Amino acid sequence: MSGNKLKIIIMNAILAAIYVVITVMFAKFSFGVIQVRIATALYQLVAFNKKYYWGMVMGVFIANLLMSPFGLVDIPVGLGVTGLGLAVAIFINSRVKNINVRLLVVGLCVSFGMIFVAIELFYISKAPFLITYVYLFCGQLIAQAIGAIIFKIVNRAVNLHEIIN
Repeated sequence: MSGNKLKIIIMNAILAAIYVVITVMFAKFSFGVIQVRIATALYQLVAFNKKYYWGMVMGVFIANLLMSPFGLVDIPVGLGVTGLGLAVAIFINSRVKNINVRLLVVGLCVSFGMIFVAIELFYISKAPFLITYVYLFCGQLIAQAIGAIIFKIVNRAVNLHEIIN
């Protein structure tokens, strides 16, 4: 295995661990009809480099496996939001150079993806679908805005695109 591939694996493992720790720290706000999963702010890293994708996917998988009050059904749902949402963002962003637009694309893709969580909560918790989706969308958008602000500031000091290359 080359040094670069090992670096990518290690970086993604660290990101997954950070995602899980943040989710545990804010578990009260990370699950349910009204949620702002602060750890999803890390998704914004994908706007800087698509190689951060697997750390996010693994973080969601582990966090949902360990913490979700909805059990194993929350794993494929969470992976749908994260995996699919970030994959769509990566696809769109492959044609976008402006970092502000890239950040917005990531935020919107995963926020719209919260429809999967709204469907899950509709069936499991009997929560009203539309209002649940609005709450989830807004909560995700808040986390994405926090991440965009933080990582734009961090990127000024450290080139986030180059760290994993």
